[in-house]
Amino acid sequence: MTNPSNASPRPLLAFDTSTPTARVALISTAGECLVLREKTAARHSANLLALCDEILTAGSVKVGDLGAIAAGAGPGSFTGLRVGLAVAKGLALPTDLPLVLLSSLDALAIDLAALAASSGAQVLLPCIDAGKGQVYARLYAVTGGAVPIAQGDCDWVLAPDARCTLASEAAGQPLLAGGTGVDRYLGVFRAVLGNERVAAAVQGPSAAAIGRLALERMARQDFDDLETAVPRYGRPPDITRPKNPLLVT
Repeated sequence: MTNPSNASPRPLLAFDTSTPTARVALISTAGECLVLREKTAARHSANLLALCDEILTAGSVKVGDLGAIAAGAGPGSFTGLRVGLAVAKGLALPTDLPLVLLSSLDALAIDLAALAASSGAQVLLPCIDAGKGQVYARLYAVTGGAVPIAQGDCDWVLAPDARCTLASEAAGQPLLAGGTGVDRYLGVFRAVLGNERVAAAVQGPSAAAIGRLALERMARQDFDDLETAVPRYGRPPDITRPKNPLLVT
């Protein structure tokens, strides 16, 4: 969605809730991380708004003074993504701020790229824990720019050993994998890819990376629609009908 009337050089609030760690930052128009806060919890509903408030207070900025709200849209934790989008919409709607939703895997790829130089990796494999013995991931090519280029048409959601094998075969070049999906199945990734191709405890998807991606879209005046925006879960959520205790068969 294009919203040129709301385009602004003012700083933006960026956050990601696709993993157990909620990361929030105030980002300048030059891409500088002015204030950063993060918190790890089973659920983000109790802490995300508080983190946003801390960020704005520390930066002496009111919500209405922002240029946009930028949020990681997934894939990742279903509950975390729902909370993140609800907060993003809740902040953007009453202030008429633009909403910018970004791929959490794209952001994690930027964080992983910062480690690629020392490893000599030409291909990145950011992985986010998907639960149910699976991980979300996608291959990215390392470029001369700050933002890696996504390969293929869509994200993968597979068991970690199958993911490693496919990634290794598809890459054909030095590869580096990292993220919460790698951390959870570290032994599997190291067994298939080798220690030198695995980065443990990568701090991402970071709010700084979300902000960097958002600024690129803001420069094109490209925003998401508040009414139709939804999380990018990566697979259909599990929905079951509650049993009716009054139903007799």
